[in-house]
Amino acid sequence: MSQVSINNTDIYFEFCGQGDPLLLIAGLGSDSSSWVGVIGGLSEQFTVVTFDNPGTGRSGEMKEPFTVEHMAQYATGLLDHLKISRVHILGHSLGGYVAQHIAFTFPDRIGKLILESTSYVSSKRNNELFAGFSNELKKSLDYEKWIRTWASWLFSQKNLKDDKFIDAFVRSAVDYPLRQRAEEFKAQVQAIASFDGKDNARRIKAETLVLEGADDILITPEEAKQLSGLINGSSFKLVKDTGHSLHIEKPEDFLRVVLSFLARQE
Repeated sequence: MSQVSINNTDIYFEFCGQGDPLLLIAGLGSDSSSWVGVIGGLSEQFTVVTFDNPGTGRSGEMKEPFTVEHMAQYATGLLDHLKISRVHILGHSLGGYVAQHIAFTFPDRIGKLILESTSYVSSKRNNELFAGFSNELKKSLDYEKWIRTWASWLFSQKNLKDDKFIDAFVRSAVDYPLRQRAEEFKAQVQAIASFDGKDNARRIKAETLVLEGADDILITPEEAKQLSGLINGSSFKLVKDTGHSLHIEKPEDFLRVVLSFLARQE
């Protein structure tokens, strides 16, 4: 558990395990704690590096401007600090946008690329949806209600009907002492809205897996498939009975697919 100053912002990071390095990049509203259910399985075969994006968790606030490109600079700055010259990258949702930018900008630094529940651009509907969530978070006095509504976009209908699962997720979020502030959530929402990686996706050279939940209503399977179609030679994997946060909802299926892909010979 450490911090490093990158572009005058303190970035919190952790690493564990042995083997080739694997960098995990969290999505909107999340920090490194979102990977807790899969860290153990991944670290059995890889040196797993997790970090809190600026404006989340234990990291400091990112200085303006707040874009996907600038978020990528913090991730690569961390790799420089750790003296990691080549790395596998796994990005979820917004983290997938960041991962795409790194893969395009630094092709020689990327081993394999895994893009979970993401696309090359955020839809108009999602931009409006996220802006609405941002406004509600700023004025809301009922954080638990906000989280429950947010969860309805993250998980499959099957698990949304599982009161035990949803109650545990909501309680964990409500009790989390490092929850993201409204202004930081808004900054991430604006970064998402300004991102368009269509041209860059076509130039990604890394061996890539686009991983998607069949019941994802936030970034739909069709949107994820469109991303896969832009990346030359990429693989597309659809996991049944799961929504947007696949690694939280079905960690065992997530690990099986990810580890199988990473084990394949290049």
